Amino acid sequence: MVRNYYCLVAGLPDLIMDDRKLAFSCVAFRELLLEDLHPQDFKLVSMFFLPFDHQNILNRLYDENPVYDNRGNISEEELEEITDKKTFENSEDKDLPGYIYDFLYDFFREEEKPERVEAERLLTKAYYDHLLSTGNSFLNEYVRNEMNMRNIMTALNGRKFDMDVSADIIGDSDIEHALRKSRTRDFGLANDVDNLEALIQIYEMPNLLDRELKMDMQKWNFLDEATFFNYFTIEKVLAFVIKVFIVERWISLDEEKGKELFKQLIKDLENSYEFPEEFTLSHG
Repeated sequence: MVRNYYCLVAGLPDLIMDDRKLAFSCVAFRELLLEDLHPQDFKLVSMFFLPFDHQNILNRLYDENPVYDNRGNISEEELEEITDKKTFENSEDKDLPGYIYDFLYDFFREEEKPERVEAERLLTKAYYDHLLSTGNSFLNEYVRNEMNMRNIMTALNGRKFDMDVSADIIGDSDIEHALRKSRTRDFGLANDVDNLEALIQIYEMPNLLDRELKMDMQKWNFLDEATFFNYFTIEKVLAFVIKVFIVERWISLDEEKGKELFKQLIKDLENSYEFPEEFTLSHG
């Protein structure tokens, strides 16, 4: 059943940056959505906050002085419980995503612990599978786009530094097999990945911050295209949540560089959006 959120979507602001900070955080927006969305739709929103849970869990498992990120869904108290081997066995009744429970179960059971980078890769792969399990067409497109961007950059990095990155490429489709094996410039995927040439050109940019900016612009444009016909549905809300993540990420950079890069981002998006002079949140 498709649910429409007319007042909520109509009240969403255009995302721009004022001189100092975003008018609201993704955590505050999540609290707003908890009140306004159907529980099944809010569960989809919560899925996009799971990567913060990944980092919180890994920080607990690998760092001596772990830092807690409140953008995660799992509370700090519950996090302390599930990342302690002695208390983890009592966490089965917790409202924990199955793939996270499975990861922790395997982690505590095995004598030789994986390196942190490998643990993060395992969680990311399981997370993508978790999103795909919803059967939501937007989430399917989102996962495919995320995997393509991540895997292509990984493959290009391996090629540049002559490293074997096969294990770091996530997925088993023909696209991933080509990224692992092909040595041609476009990996033989020019007809399979629409924005492949753009991603290759982004990778070749010498400035890392500019490269990251262009990657986020690619993601932003994808979100607009993927939800073009989703006028008031949960898909439009999900896309907005991801955009909030993007905006927050850049505001957290060096202030002057962040302002400079966001001016560029806004300039590139002006053809599609009209931005108000002041950033406000109006909610009907």
